[in-house]
Amino acid sequence: MPTQWPTLGRSAQLGEISRALQTRNGSNGVVVTGPAGVGKTTLARDAVRASGLTSRWIVGTESAKKVPLGAFSHLISIEGPIEPATVLRAARAELVAPGGPAIIGVDDAHHLDNFSATLVHQLAISGAVRLVVTIRDGEQAPDAITALWKDEWLTRVELGAFTREQTVELAEAVLDGPLEGPSVDRIFRVSEGNPLFLRHLIEAAIAANSLRQTSGVWQLRGKGAAIGSKLDALVETRLGRLTQEERHVLEVLSFAEPMALDALADLTSAAGVEGAEREGMIRVLDRDSGIVVRLGHPLYGEVLSRRIPEADARCIRSEIVRRLSDPKPVHVVDQIRLAALALDSDTPPDPNMLVDASRDALRLGDIELCERLAGGAKSGGGGFFASVYLCHALSWLGRGEEVEAELAQYDPDTLNEFELLHWGLSRAANMFWMLSRPVDARALLDLLNSRASERMVFDLVAALESMFLVYADKPNKAVEVATRVMESPASPPLARAWAASAAVLGLAVVGSFDGMDALADEGLEAAYAAETGLLRYTIGLGLVLARAVSGDLASARELGVEYVDFAELQQPARSLGGILLGRAMFGQGDLVLASAELRQAAAALEGTGLAWEMLAPAYLAQSAAAQGSVKDAHNALERAELLFGEKCAMHYPDLLLARAWVAASEKDVDRARKFARDAATAAEGSGQLASAALALLTAVQFGDDTLAAELDRFERAVPTPVTAAAARMAHGLADRNGEALEAVARDFERIGMRLVAADAFAYAAVHHASADHKTGEAAAGASARRLAAECGGAETLALTATAKALPLTTREREVATMVANDMSNKEIAEKLVVSIRTVEGHIYRACSKLHVPDRAGLATVMRAELR
Repeated sequence: MPTQWPTLGRSAQLGEISRALQTRNGSNGVVVTGPAGVGKTTLARDAVRASGLTSRWIVGTESAKKVPLGAFSHLISIEGPIEPATVLRAARAELVAPGGPAIIGVDDAHHLDNFSATLVHQLAISGAVRLVVTIRDGEQAPDAITALWKDEWLTRVELGAFTREQTVELAEAVLDGPLEGPSVDRIFRVSEGNPLFLRHLIEAAIAANSLRQTSGVWQLRGKGAAIGSKLDALVETRLGRLTQEERHVLEVLSFAEPMALDALADLTSAAGVEGAEREGMIRVLDRDSGIVVRLGHPLYGEVLSRRIPEADARCIRSEIVRRLSDPKPVHVVDQIRLAALALDSDTPPDPNMLVDASRDALRLGDIELCERLAGGAKSGGGGFFASVYLCHALSWLGRGEEVEAELAQYDPDTLNEFELLHWGLSRAANMFWMLSRPVDARALLDLLNSRASERMVFDLVAALESMFLVYADKPNKAVEVATRVMESPASPPLARAWAASAAVLGLAVVGSFDGMDALADEGLEAAYAAETGLLRYTIGLGLVLARAVSGDLASARELGVEYVDFAELQQPARSLGGILLGRAMFGQGDLVLASAELRQAAAALEGTGLAWEMLAPAYLAQSAAAQGSVKDAHNALERAELLFGEKCAMHYPDLLLARAWVAASEKDVDRARKFARDAATAAEGSGQLASAALALLTAVQFGDDTLAAELDRFERAVPTPVTAAAARMAHGLADRNGEALEAVARDFERIGMRLVAADAFAYAAVHHASADHKTGEAAAGASARRLAAECGGAETLALTATAKALPLTTREREVATMVANDMSNKEIAEKLVVSIRTVEGHIYRACSKLHVPDRAGLATVMRAELR
């Protein structure tokens, strides 16, 4: 369990307090205000400690508040009953006497008695000591305390909750490792950035083993937040101030927020709602849909829902269901929420409602909720389709053996044609992707065809077969089968969703992009209609790959973000979207963010058995290797090797490229080039011409100068800006032509492929050096280094050869930069307050070191470095 909780994310406030303690600018200290738990005391004590000045602290408490000067009792000694003014004068004199503290800290000043508050106020006015005071927002403080900042005796520093980014920074510093995005969002949602709540949540989650590391990434799993005894007691202290009526308002909201104000008042009482709002325990919000009510903090609901006896909780849910069912909700999200509440109520829910809700949850990508609703429907007599939706959910959750056990209970001879179709398709898909039994999967498709009597059935079987074909690395055949399905007027939405997914992915790797966007749109529409929202990620992969080969990297990244947003933090959708985004980022050379996305996806998908479980570490190995993270790359490659099989055979070229990048990171040039060429050969052998072209480009990045003719051929087969630039880079390398390589490097940079551009500039520098073109070498090398830095510190084979920085002193670099900015020697001399002769000397020495003939050559090199 973490023991060190650093003070992070408060540098601005810490600096403000430090300045107030060190300078006399009309203020005699600071008052730090903010809600409970945001770290006021920690920040104040850290600032005082950092000042190096002597200090004494008093702490306001409810008990000491009953005693005059009670908070100061350990610092002053006043004996006998004396007149108040005399007491205060004596106390002040004792505190500011020679040898006393330079700073007096006052924690929780809102709890001070009036005498103590007056003494603090007098100390602030006197300026004899510096004051650091903390006050909690929402508390009634004595007038003498509030006057401290209102009358500007002390500088007020407001401390709020952490942002999401600050929450990540603190959590990852404590955990000493990355925290996956969806887990960050869950923790931030519950804590709302409150550092104290954050600490208790993380410590309790680790103790409960719901927050644990998988493949180096911390993941929060399980339902609800882990509430430890400390956090429970802390929240209960606040809840304890409520009347029973007010507490019941929060109890109802803990099961169903947000809730319309009128519905909440009907279920509780208007007086209870008003009182809870007055206490700050609920928030009444004006939304487009009307006035709604939310809990004042998510933790109130987490704590309350655990304290309510199960029988009472089921009764409350029943009341909520009855009230929210009249009128029946229109929005699908509200219908799903109502079904989930009914499932856990003491009124038996309609199993048909649960079946419908499980279908809608599946459509929206909430797989865990789909499982729960479908399981409830099955237990309540929901029949065959409750089992079907349950199996869909279990399959996406990586529980293929459970799916097989559930479906094996049915005798196909007892099913009607419609039921047989759903049974066979679900079981075949599970056998192919989850159980790695492709032969049995295809036998089931044959069975369905043998019993089919309607064109719709044949289309559905063919559509699923097209998906099998594309993942089994037969893209051309997959596109052929899928096209027939799309052309069939009888094909239902599910068939069209499968077929479009197979066709888009197949066309992307083949390199035939005409009409792909329209086909993708049709497939996405069909996927939604068919209640298979996660099929969109196969379509997304095809679109991202197509845009990468076409040179539209910005659009590929936008697509990745769109698919991540669609997931709304639900797994596995969030990780599938992360793979798309990570692949697009890698194409752009954004290696740090790409590796972060892919690492999280790989960890989240571990053990699921999904076909994409292999793809995440395969991509991660490439991105990590390009950063020079040899160990991480090697571990990712090992994982990808272990997961590879027929269900993901189409990604064999990606696996070979992962091997190539890992070999390159180990500086094994021959193996790196060989694996890249092998990837191209494998891809071309199965018809993946676009993938083959990218693999050959990778080999060229590794310095293979024998591939010009091959890339000319692929440019003709898949004519895009990327394949054209790849062919020119291959020719430049073969011809050892620095100028040609610089030109193509600029083309790659314009396209957005910064990592490839960096490699091309690096090879340009190498060949300029061979030709003794010093100016060209320096300029190209500077561009390579600049792009490598933009990529997050890329370390490739090409960049290794040009890793040296410009050999200039600080002043020479400063002068050279001004030359690049078109400043004259006179202007430079005036700016630096030196003579023109001194400037000329710096320019002469810089030109000599960079082997450039004159001022213009120096400007060229520096512009490449600075651009």
